[in-house]
Amino acid sequence: MRGYIFIIGLIYSCNLEAQQAPNRVWYAMNWASINPAHHGLNEYVEGTFGFKQQWVGFDGAPRTVNGTLSFPFNDRKSDGAMFGAGTNVLVERNGAFTFSTATLEGAVNIKTNKENRLSLGLGGGFMQVGYDPNYVTTNQQDLAVSRFSTHNYPTYKLGLSYRTKNSLSGIYVNDLGPAKWKDLGTQSALRTEWGIYYRYLLEFSDNWYLLPTLKVTPIATAPFNYEVNVRLNYWNRIQGWLGTQNLNNVQVGIGFKIKEVLAVNYLFDRTRAAIPGVNLNSHALGIKYLLEKQGAINRMQQVLLD
Repeated sequence: MRGYIFIIGLIYSCNLEAQQAPNRVWYAMNWASINPAHHGLNEYVEGTFGFKQQWVGFDGAPRTVNGTLSFPFNDRKSDGAMFGAGTNVLVERNGAFTFSTATLEGAVNIKTNKENRLSLGLGGGFMQVGYDPNYVTTNQQDLAVSRFSTHNYPTYKLGLSYRTKNSLSGIYVNDLGPAKWKDLGTQSALRTEWGIYYRYLLEFSDNWYLLPTLKVTPIATAPFNYEVNVRLNYWNRIQGWLGTQNLNNVQVGIGFKIKEVLAVNYLFDRTRAAIPGVNLNSHALGIKYLLEKQGAINRMQQVLLD
């Protein structure tokens, strides 16, 4: 929801700041989409695609597409990946604005003992920001917000993650780089996103797993964002989600796997709007495919990282 508050502010004023947190789809099964430190951590070559349509029926509602390709490099002295690389593409249409980001990323994964890995990642690329004034109405005519514009900016990201046998944690910073967008207003700016997250794997039996996850994303001059979800997994084949974001919505999802290499997930999000009686419903689809396995699949590791 990068631009919702921004768009509302644009209607009433030209003294603005743009871009809330990028709405990357299904980060919970594609951690590399938000944190470059995860490339290679899963020890498989994997491709992930996500699509999200928010606020169905609302004109100019956010629509997000993102894709990630991640692969490991094996070290001959190690039984697992010690380096990883990948690429991320994110396109988000949000009312009058379109944000398109493409980055190349790499990670170094260090074994701290037999089970644990500490990973450091970084990436760089560009962000293209487009503005279409047809979606905006202002109280006073202003040439700065009345013309179409498109600009390219360099962008950088970095992250740190730590994986144990039963837990996953990380911290990341995205959209680093030039922030000013003077064509839209003297005080308009893009925002840097940073966040932290933690997930723990509870093993009830050989077939049943529970994964509570907490993700916090504080952004300067924007609302404090947090997400909580719980995922129940059966034999790494069938899984269900229940969660919320800022206690403003209810998220429910379901997913399944085919032969441990193809995962398909669906998420429904029901958000209560400030207007009485209005509910903003959203739908998301996520797909992950393991293109190449580096040996036998570690089921607990895959459940933790998916």
